[in-house]
Order: sequence, then C-alpha cells, then structure tokens
Amino acid sequence: MRKGVIKAVVLLAVFLITVAATGLFSYKNNTDMTSEMAPATLPVVYLQQGDARINRLYGYTSEMDGTGMRDTITPLEKDLSLPVVIKTYENEIEEVNYEVRTMDMERLIENGKEEDFSKKNGEVEFTLQFQNILEEETEYVLVLTVQYSGKQAYYYTRIARESNYFVAESLEFVSDFHEQTFEKENSESLATYLEPDNMSDNATLQKVTIHSSLRQVNWADFEGERLEMPVPSIKEMGDSYNAIVLQYVLTSAGENGEVEYYNVEEYYRVRYDQAIGRMYLLNYERTMNQIFRGENGTVTRNRLMLGVRSSDVEYTANEKGNIIAFVQEGELWSYNSDNNHLSQIYSFRSPEGISDRENHMGHQIQIMKIDETGSMDFVVYGYMNRGNHEGQTGINVFHYDSVGNTIEEILFIPYDKSSEMLKAEWGKLFYVSDGNVFYLLAEDVLYRIDLDVRETQRVIEGLNPGRFAVSEDGRYIAWQEGEDADRVER
Repeated sequence: MRKGVIKAVVLLAVFLITVAATGLFSYKNNTDMTSEMAPATLPVVYLQQGDARINRLYGYTSEMDGTGMRDTITPLEKDLSLPVVIKTYENEIEEVNYEVRTMDMERLIENGKEEDFSKKNGEVEFTLQFQNILEEETEYVLVLTVQYSGKQAYYYTRIARESNYFVAESLEFVSDFHEQTFEKENSESLATYLEPDNMSDNATLQKVTIHSSLRQVNWADFEGERLEMPVPSIKEMGDSYNAIVLQYVLTSAGENGEVEYYNVEEYYRVRYDQAIGRMYLLNYERTMNQIFRGENGTVTRNRLMLGVRSSDVEYTANEKGNIIAFVQEGELWSYNSDNNHLSQIYSFRSPEGISDRENHMGHQIQIMKIDETGSMDFVVYGYMNRGNHEGQTGINVFHYDSVGNTIEEILFIPYDKSSEMLKAEWGKLFYVSDGNVFYLLAEDVLYRIDLDVRETQRVIEGLNPGRFAVSEDGRYIAWQEGEDADRVER
C-alpha cells in the first residue's frame, strides 16, 4: 500500500493509462451505495445579537461534557436577555429547557423552561431572560434542551455579559468587509486594512490572508454567488480582540455548464479603539475548497481534476497502483483506472444540492488500508451529520467491500466532547492490521480492539505528549519509558 501527500493544488495524478472523463452516479451496471443514509432530522438553533443571527448551533442526541463544548461564545443583551431562533425542519417544537452553569459544569447558576413560542415560516422564536446574578467578564456554559416531536436534543454555547467588548461594532465591521469583497468596483476602502507583502501567493484563491493583494481579496476573476448569507460564529470576545468566523457556500458555473460548489471560511480578528472610534483588523484569513462532484471533465490525461483546494492532497493507493482512494471536503472517493470508474464511497451530502446540516464540516475521514480489489477500511471521526449516529460525536470504523459494493459499520466509539476536542485527544492514531485488529490512541492510552470478536485491550498507558511518536501510516509507535528508554511497537 502506498500512502502520502501530493503537492498539487488542483490535480491528483494517477500515473496510469489514459482514461476518459466520467460522471458522478452515471456508471452502467454499478450502484455506488447499496442503501441510502438516513436523512438529517435535528433542528438547528441560532442565537441573536441585535437584529443579526449569530452562532449557528447543531444538536446532540445525548448530553455532552460541557467543559469540552467551547466552539462559540454568545454575548448577552444589556438587559441580560438572549433572543433564540430554532429552524424546525418540519419538527414540532414542544418546549425548551435551559441551564446556565459555571465553565467547569460543577455549579448550576440558573435554569428555566420556555413554552411560549412565536412560530413563522418553519421557525420558532423566543427570548431567554437571565437573572442579574451573572458576573461581568465571566464565561458560563448555556445548555439548551429542545423537546421536539417526542424527542430531545442538546445545544451548547458559552455566554457572557458584554463589558466594553464592542461585539456589535465588530459584527458590523465583519459584515461590511465581507460584502465589499464581492464589490470589486467599490472596495478601495479595504486596502486600508490589508498588509500586502511579497511572501503571499497571489496566484490562488484557495487561501487569502491579510497579506494578500486587494485583487485576491476581491476574488480576482472568479465569479460566484453565495448560496445563503453567512451566519457569524463568535469564537472569542474580550477587551483585547474579538474573533469571528464566517462560513458559507459559493456556487459557480463550470466550463461545461455544471454547477460547482465551494466551501468558504473567513476568519477575522478585530479590535475596536473607542478613543478614536476606529476598528483595527488584526488578522484575516479566507480559505476556499471545492466540493468534489465528479462531473464531466474530472478525469483527463491521467489526472483527477480536484478543483480549488489545499495543496496537500491525502490519498492511499493499492500495491498495483490502479486504485486510488482520496478524501476531499469530508467525502471519500475511489478511482479505478482499469474500468475507468470513479466512485463516491462515503458522504453525508446528498447528490441534490447542498444542505447546511449535511454540509456541516465537523468530521474527518482517514483511510487505513486498501487492498488489490479496492476494498478498504476507513474511519469517520467527529460530528455525525446524519445516519444511524446523527447528532453524536465519535469514531466510526467502516469496511467497504468493492466486490459487493457495500459498506459495513464495524465499530462506533462515542465521545462526549466537541469534534475539535476529539481530534486533539483521539485523532493521533488509527490503524487496522492485517489480522483485523484496530489500534486507537485515545488521550494517553493505546487501545487494541479485535474487530472480529469486539474485544478491547489496553496496550500502552501513560503516552504523554512529547514522549511518543507514530509513523505516517500508523504501523509503528515509539515511546519513552522512564528517563531515556525507548521502545517500538508494531
């Protein structure tokens, strides 16, 4: 098996015979998935700052450890109120319970229940009113428990009383900056905030920063339209700076008239100087990654055209090199040059359009091994957008059988913190041996899980950061015991 990283922005070379272009879901006598994944069902929660929606929250089907749910922070109004909007997706919202806890989750500050909703256009609205016992400049965990259609889901954010953080001004600045990037003829004022230098790559739109040219910030020659207006996510707020992220989807017409989709994320770090009434842009980063659709023209001259994306393309090929599996924007694909077959192996997205719930990028995929027939073992880890584990965070181990064209779930390991914490604590090692044994490094313990009999053993404990190393393919791990002893496990 060959595994590595290709340094190319838009091409994945297959190094084989010339192949013809293929189209997604258009292969005769072949079905890419034997059964359709169950659709997404959970409502989505939005919070508000003034008239602006902020902090889109995705639901969890079981209670999580609030100490590890730090993705967003929500400022309260001056009167300690918080407007809430729930997009129902045809669910019946019955009631909403809430808790405010200290950041260690040990102490309950207050709780309550909301049943009086304003319903309109598939959404319900209400306002939470907190007591005047929340301390200024102190963060708390807000847990919303939404009862819907006989079920319940949990939603998490941090909250804080704003104290000269100027969040409203920051949100207005970010919104104006974002809009002006699409107005090439009226965007000269953006140059005031940019710091262009010779180190930036002004030949690509995949990554644009505060050091890029104004032309790159203005999308150069790219013509795209936003599928929906972005909802800001406040990541941090304080008197030093506010960190705000915008995530949205752009659409554009391809060379053959097909619709192309791009996931875009913009990161802003801003500070407002009240003395002079000026906003400072401390950092700006924008990334753009194409959602691979496998349309006509994707395969040409021994290359897979992956479109705009990071220059680091992770892939795995079998020993013969005629079958290559690769991951792009949260989806697993496989290409077989012998029969000119491009297959989508795993995806949360449906083939019809782009849904915000299905497109939520809270997960990652890692290919563990692939055999000569194209069958493979792979791991999906993070937040599960839909399917049997919708609304859960965890590690899902799958086996894909290329002969029967079926996917079997081998193992699911739930996790009670955010997908970011999962990646940091459990995402360092996934490996399946030839004997069908799955090795998982979770926090400081290496686990050995026999996938045939579902037995779990602790192989090594006390693997503290800086005292172990894992090979690129996950086959070897070396660690230190005592002061200077090294060991290698295969």
